[in-house]
Amino acid sequence: MVKVYAPPGITMRGSMAERTLNFFSQDYGYVALQGIHAMTPPGLYPLTLEGETSDGERFAFSQTVLIADAEFPYDPSLQVDPATIDPAVTEPESQLWASLGALVTPQKMWNGQFASPVPTEFTNCWTSLFGNRRSYNGGTYDFFHSGLDFCGRVGTELYTAAPGQVVYTNMLIVRGGVVVIDHGWGVYTAYDHLSAILVQPGEMVQTGQLIGLGGATGRTTGPHLHWEVWVGGVQVNPVDWLQRAFP
Repeated sequence: MVKVYAPPGITMRGSMAERTLNFFSQDYGYVALQGIHAMTPPGLYPLTLEGETSDGERFAFSQTVLIADAEFPYDPSLQVDPATIDPAVTEPESQLWASLGALVTPQKMWNGQFASPVPTEFTNCWTSLFGNRRSYNGGTYDFFHSGLDFCGRVGTELYTAAPGQVVYTNMLIVRGGVVVIDHGWGVYTAYDHLSAILVQPGEMVQTGQLIGLGGATGRTTGPHLHWEVWVGGVQVNPVDWLQRAFP
């Protein structure tokens, strides 16, 4: 979260760790939200800001920021259907997945913390955390866990974590049944491995609305909800969004 305290009427642009910052007006000035990819090598990265004041005066600022090692643990290698780790399947699906979070909607549709997307009995039952390094079928640890896995059963009711607009639903080979919701400002949530999808693209949804049923579709070892939060086209730790309000 990058906050700039400034009077209204300023044009703001910027980048951090080679990703574009999208600034939006707030009472105190401007704010941008941007995820840092979990596989980013630790080190110093540039933060740059530039723009113009209301009278046309240009300004610029730059400094380095430290991205530290999060020390994500390594999960035991998972045994999955070989078809779900075939690059001929995974690469096109990953490209599609990345494209879904590229649009930055200027309207902010949420307020405060995100709600849990699962029933109360599963809210604090997590089978795998964000960022854990992953290996499949005894292969190398070239993957990371891009979301938070909630316990559940086939048929568990799943809910919207915050107000937004459904932008994508489908049955995919790796992610199974999916729902993707745009919450504005480049923030999205994704719900994977669903057995049933109960919303359609274009539909506006509210916090706590039933959007699907849990399942074990796609690349899974059992029924659960894989829940992702994207910020600026990057998956971030969903636990953060459950425990505090952004911005």
